[in-house]
Amino acid sequence: MSKAPLEEEKDLKLDNEQADSESPLSPKEQKKAERKKRREEKSKTRKSKKPKKEETEEERKEREKEEEKRKRNKPKDIKEATKRLLKYFARYKALLVIVAILVVATTVISVLTSLAMMPIYEALENALKSQISGSEAMQQIIRWLLIMAGGYTLSALCNLIYTRIMLHVSSRTMANMRRDLFNHLQGLPLQYFDKRRTGEIMSRFTSDVNRVSSLLSEYFPTLISSTIQAVMTITIMIIFSWKLTLTITVAIILMFAVVFFITSKCSPLFKQQQKAIAEVNGFSEEYIRGIKVVKLFCHEEKTKAAFNELNENYRKVGVKANIISGFMSPMMSMIMRVNYAIVVLLGAVLVINGEMTIATLITYLDKAKSYASPIASLASCYSSLVSALAGAERVFEVLDTPNETDEGKVTLVRLVRNALGETEETDGEQGEFAWKVPTEQGAEYVPLKGNIEVKDVTFSYVEGTDVLKHINVSAKSGQKVAFVGSTGAGKTTITNLINRFYEIDRGEITYDGIPIQDIKKADLRHSMAMVLQDTKLFAGTIADNIRYGKLDATDEEVIAAAKIANAHSFIEKMPDGYQTEIRADAVNISTGQAQLINIARAAIAGAPLLILDEATSSVDTRTERHIELGMDKIMEDRTVFVIAHRLSTVRNSQDIVVLENGEIIEEGDHQTLIDKGGKYYQLYTGTFEMT
Repeated sequence: MSKAPLEEEKDLKLDNEQADSESPLSPKEQKKAERKKRREEKSKTRKSKKPKKEETEEERKEREKEEEKRKRNKPKDIKEATKRLLKYFARYKALLVIVAILVVATTVISVLTSLAMMPIYEALENALKSQISGSEAMQQIIRWLLIMAGGYTLSALCNLIYTRIMLHVSSRTMANMRRDLFNHLQGLPLQYFDKRRTGEIMSRFTSDVNRVSSLLSEYFPTLISSTIQAVMTITIMIIFSWKLTLTITVAIILMFAVVFFITSKCSPLFKQQQKAIAEVNGFSEEYIRGIKVVKLFCHEEKTKAAFNELNENYRKVGVKANIISGFMSPMMSMIMRVNYAIVVLLGAVLVINGEMTIATLITYLDKAKSYASPIASLASCYSSLVSALAGAERVFEVLDTPNETDEGKVTLVRLVRNALGETEETDGEQGEFAWKVPTEQGAEYVPLKGNIEVKDVTFSYVEGTDVLKHINVSAKSGQKVAFVGSTGAGKTTITNLINRFYEIDRGEITYDGIPIQDIKKADLRHSMAMVLQDTKLFAGTIADNIRYGKLDATDEEVIAAAKIANAHSFIEKMPDGYQTEIRADAVNISTGQAQLINIARAAIAGAPLLILDEATSSVDTRTERHIELGMDKIMEDRTVFVIAHRLSTVRNSQDIVVLENGEIIEEGDHQTLIDKGGKYYQLYTGTFEMT
């Protein structure tokens, strides 16, 4: 039978007392252990009495968000960033060596020239003591002043030359960095852009690269100059009086301690500052682009509040970083002034004792007053270096992002027949397109027809959540296949897999019998044209935007494509016709007109595979009918995939695929699906609304 709780507690105390009596500890040690034990028991009692606050779901999410934020703001490998940055600078190694030599020359000449004040002081001192005449003293003073003028002029000339060189090197280096950054972005997968704001990416091109530019153009010469100046100044001070110089050693040590302490605190804050400005830029860019939507839903106040929160966060981080870094200057100034007073006092004692002349003391005091200046400059350079490396890290993060993989070896070529009637490749614009499939014997040519087979394809954007499930679709050359279904059913995803914007998880898609993963992405996409629901026109003329589908297209081909898309009539009415300038994001033309130009761009490409993703959703019904008639011309002998909410646009499709939750629930031509009376019939007759 088990003991009562009270009896168990008595037994436990008895066991403890017995253990204490058997302990080999001395009486003093036993008392100490008993006091420690009582403190622990009291602490446990207080903790047990204190009610534990339960964490709410919002508090938990906020705590996890803060923890994640702290991880992101943790400084990374500064040495690695420096090493990679030096590779950019190494391209201009010879010019940087010249700059370094000129900076050293400028500093040395400037420091040595300043020493000309000592013989001037000596001439005055000797004249006052009547050791030389006044005219003789003036001659010496004028001679040394001319030497000083020549020295400072030469120093300024060297400064001008190396500044010009550094501006050239800095601008070229930053141009190379921006070029590498932009080129690398072109090869990144769409997932990278899906997860990031445009403004955040743009901040890599602006603030981050500009910080690196400042490092090279401003702080590189200052770093060399301040180092040489500090070494020479302290050396001269030791030569003049090692006793006085010994007294300021403590001040120098204190100044370096201040530098390293403050910069260690500033480093993570500057990292946070860079991230905060990226968030501000991203938010600003996003909402400026969507200003119409903001005004439409009257969200100006909410948008301003959200921006103010981000802006305030950037201000707080920036103020905190600059306040801490701002302590450096007054702290060093205070140390320098206190040290200067001590040096004046001790120097006066040396002059009185005859160990130093007044001219030497004045020159020494001049150096003692300025020795902190190069050290402060070095500290400022170090602080800016940390900030610049933080920006460089963010640039290198983008450059380190892996490009989208492309293991395809099948290429798209043109074939013509030579005089002997044999088929051969050509680099010209004539001939028929064909797939060049590498084989052990050389290469096999497969005619480009546009036959697409989607075989048991399953795909998910996020692992574990399938967007498409066992999809099977077949499209032959000249056939029009339509995808209909609710938003999120997976219609656009199928077309994104066909052009390899995303890679298939399971299953296979073949193009003219060739698995698309075996075809090089550039050649695969060159064989198709797409018209997206979200129109994208670039700044330039209307003709240039149409010609984007075929860069070497003639003016006649541009006009012909515009006529097919039913865009010719409204283009002719524009102020400058086809040479009318379109501003960024086509703000000076209507959405429907922009889509017509987009369709003309696809028409001029002449690709055997055409994908229309809600291509006519931005035009009225009458215009849509004209476009359909024109599109029938470019659909001849081409495979066409159509995604549409307006079911009237897919009636003439040879195959209509009805999707729901990533699965095919119905398939057939229009009449077959109407007769079936299923989901398509409900959508077409309006008995079921498509969401």
